[in-house]
Amino acid sequence: MVRSHRLIATAATLSLLAPLGCNGYTGTSAGSETDGSTSETSTGGSTSTTGGASMTSSTSGGSTTGTSGVDTETGTSGDTGGIVPAEPDLQCPGDPSGLCDESPGAVLEAGAAVLPIIPTCFESWIDEDGDGKFESTKDTLLDCGCDRLCPGDPGYAAPDEGEGDKTIQGIWMAGFGEGRAASGVRGADVGLVGEGDGLWVRTIVLRQGNTTLAIVALDTIGYFNDDVETLRAKIVEMGFDVDHLIVHAIHNHEGPDTMGLWGSDFLVPGYDPKYQAEIHDAVLSSIEGAYKVIAPVKEVVVGEVDISTYHDNGVANVISDHRDPWVVDEFLGAARLVGEDDQTIATLISYGCHPETLADENTLLTADFVHAVRRTVESGSTWETAPGVPGLGGPAIYLNAAVGGMMTTLGVEVHDPDGGVYQSASFEKADAIGQLLGEMALDAVANGDVITDPQLSFANLVFFPEVVNPTFKFLFESGVIKRMTYPPAEGSDKMRVRSEMTMVNLGPIQFLSVPGELLPELAVGGYDGSRVNAPGVPLIDPNNPNPPKVDEAPKGPYLKDRMTGTYRWLIGLGNDELGYIIPAYDFQVDMSMPYLQEPEGDHYEETNSLGPHMAGLMEWGAESLATWAKGR
Repeated sequence: MVRSHRLIATAATLSLLAPLGCNGYTGTSAGSETDGSTSETSTGGSTSTTGGASMTSSTSGGSTTGTSGVDTETGTSGDTGGIVPAEPDLQCPGDPSGLCDESPGAVLEAGAAVLPIIPTCFESWIDEDGDGKFESTKDTLLDCGCDRLCPGDPGYAAPDEGEGDKTIQGIWMAGFGEGRAASGVRGADVGLVGEGDGLWVRTIVLRQGNTTLAIVALDTIGYFNDDVETLRAKIVEMGFDVDHLIVHAIHNHEGPDTMGLWGSDFLVPGYDPKYQAEIHDAVLSSIEGAYKVIAPVKEVVVGEVDISTYHDNGVANVISDHRDPWVVDEFLGAARLVGEDDQTIATLISYGCHPETLADENTLLTADFVHAVRRTVESGSTWETAPGVPGLGGPAIYLNAAVGGMMTTLGVEVHDPDGGVYQSASFEKADAIGQLLGEMALDAVANGDVITDPQLSFANLVFFPEVVNPTFKFLFESGVIKRMTYPPAEGSDKMRVRSEMTMVNLGPIQFLSVPGELLPELAVGGYDGSRVNAPGVPLIDPNNPNPPKVDEAPKGPYLKDRMTGTYRWLIGLGNDELGYIIPAYDFQVDMSMPYLQEPEGDHYEETNSLGPHMAGLMEWGAESLATWAKGR
């Protein structure tokens, strides 16, 4: 199997990072639910680590203990050792600051906007050996400059930046290793339903009285909390009345690197500041555009479907789990916001899977299967012989949920209603999966609940998780990943970063944002085999040389159990991307090279995780926000 986030792939990498203290994790991590200590148990050549977490809610990164005896650095009280909920930093309506006062009887309003985020500057090239990686000695650079137009091409006016300089103006694609330069944008004639593909920012603004929320979905790999904070500052400068902003990346592995991990070569950042500025501008313009069309919401129609019921192969017709145990959250949700003219203002879609169907040899910018999901919901499905399903109009906004562990389309054999069968990476496969999921979203709305007076509320919780993974620490310190870091909490020696979680109530829909790639078992359980939903697929691969000890797995409550809404939706990679969030019981690192070399079995995700404490942090955050929701 191809691992899509691969960071550490060579012996040179291991030798470079070994001096960084990667020969073992020692010391304590502040925030353990017991005594703040870290236990390490040898398990057949690997280290199974359970650690604590830094749960500071202060934007300064400090540590405080309130009069209740709750330590906000650890999230625990001195007498129970259990989860002690923290007070949200922001809660609307009714925040004590007066930011968003209550407005009894106010009507919900909504507006949506969609704008392209295709990079303005990158050059095309011909992949002569078909390996998906640009090599100047093997491949052909067209060298036409930023606009990709050469003399004689329709629309060519004059030479532009980079034209004829024999150096690629590269946009480096996210995932599957370095050197993967974009060569163009997927066209309408490629695949089953190529029209309208590309990269987009899709924004919905929700307003009810004095409470305003903007949710932005980006067709990118990830978006750091620092960038969200930058956008918030610009929103204030521009005078937009937005109380809270959620920026969600769909985790697209077929688009540009917006994090810095996948550049032209090893340890060369793929992050392009000019492109990042273009994204910032597009987000702000989309919020402005959504504001211009904001209108009263007549009703919200919301429902969900079980994707395992649509094919004899169950969930395996559209998704696979590449890490034992096999656990898939089989529910797909959709909500249509309807205006007073009975037209669709926007449709929100909730589902969890990596957009990486095109895999490592594709060099065309695309939203992968997400494109076909949205196109189907907006305009209807289109098959060669089978009848299509009409769409709902208006913009569709896809919100990726729990994608970790690894929820993927790689290796899936999809059967479509035309009788087509696709397994290898292709646009046809991506479109078939996307259209099937889009039809399921349409079913969810068609059979959904009609809510005529939906109430809007939300709360946000800021915290400062520790960077336990030494590779991440190196990437932050070296500038390969550009993000602000914070000094260790008192009693710890671990660097920290700022992050956050948000809970949103929209009528019966409750959203919970998580700042990374959550393994779905942390959300729904399923260690007993109840979330396999694929005939013939075992809970644990019998050939796994180091299977997870599911009898030691947590018994719950899981994240969705802690939530209180009728419809419980996760927003993965919400306002941050901190890597994989893995159950502590099965968090294993190699004994000789922790976080660099993988132990036997399914433990790639640990190499791209902040550390074993993240699962506990998510439980603490969910419990804190659910406590707020229950108190409303």
